[in-house]
Amino acid sequence: MPNELEKLNEKRTGKYHKPVEEESFLEGLNNILEKKEKEEYQNLSINHPLIFVIGLPRSGTTLLTQALAHGLDISYINNIAARFWAAPLHGLKLSDSLLDGNDGPRFQSDYATTHKLNDIHEFGYFWRKWLKKDSFEHMINAQDYESEIDWNGLKKVLGNLTSFRNKAFIFKNIFGAFHISKLNQVLGKTLWIYIERDILDVAVSNLNARKKFYDDPNTWWSTVPPEYPNLKSLDTFPQIAGQLHYLKRFYRREMNNLIAEGNGLHITYDELCKNPSSFLKVVQDRVEDLYDYKISMNHELPASFSPNKHDDDKDLKKEFEKYLTEFHKNDPIPELS
Repeated sequence: MPNELEKLNEKRTGKYHKPVEEESFLEGLNNILEKKEKEEYQNLSINHPLIFVIGLPRSGTTLLTQALAHGLDISYINNIAARFWAAPLHGLKLSDSLLDGNDGPRFQSDYATTHKLNDIHEFGYFWRKWLKKDSFEHMINAQDYESEIDWNGLKKVLGNLTSFRNKAFIFKNIFGAFHISKLNQVLGKTLWIYIERDILDVAVSNLNARKKFYDDPNTWWSTVPPEYPNLKSLDTFPQIAGQLHYLKRFYRREMNNLIAEGNGLHITYDELCKNPSSFLKVVQDRVEDLYDYKISMNHELPASFSPNKHDDDKDLKKEFEKYLTEFHKNDPIPELS
């Protein structure tokens, strides 16, 4: 019987639908290559930092990841390598043989999907595979399943990827947010970057995503918070408000721990759009302070980005604000440290 994630994929419409034949082909290809890939792995330490970007769905995580991967001399998974989620070293090698490495990420995306071969990919199938996020249940009760994850196997894969590229790596890692403490313990050299955007803009954008992906505003879209069981039967507006409220509360709690430990950074979407280059220096300095590791600049960033605002959706924002206020009243969100 299909789980919730499989059912949602089946409900996708138009260009957001994933063709069954293509998915089946890629899965078969990965199954063939996975065994050969594992035979090539060495037991390597992770000597290069791993930078993880997290945030609410539609908060600017893709743009932030693109900006950092473009502006800093770090590695990332592109749209070629991502097709090899069970054999990522093969994916990197194939990508390197096909593409000019200087043709890096651009600053366009369609609900986290980029279209240039050498642009950022969130590598969701890889993280779902290794962190066992195959259903909503595995996200809602992530800690209950943590002991089932092959942490040493994940460390070996990432050690081989970073060694092959001989650079720090950046990932947009929403699934990893459910296991921040364990990932820090296992991987060692990590930096987590959390981006926030005006939550009313985020809410309207999530509503639009439901309509575009499923042609149905009542169908759940994107990440679930642990409180999902209490939200799944709500109407559209309170459901989206609850989803964003509890995810934001979850992320802020995690980030306050990371900020206290030194390996967490926070930026807003507006700050990123206003002056993207200034944050590059912040990341460089923090990585050097934490791990005595220097990251060079790569390409120059635009002076600014045009922020995507939903100023014409005042009525929708007013409706969302009503429910967000109620959720905050009952379950307050902590301030960031």
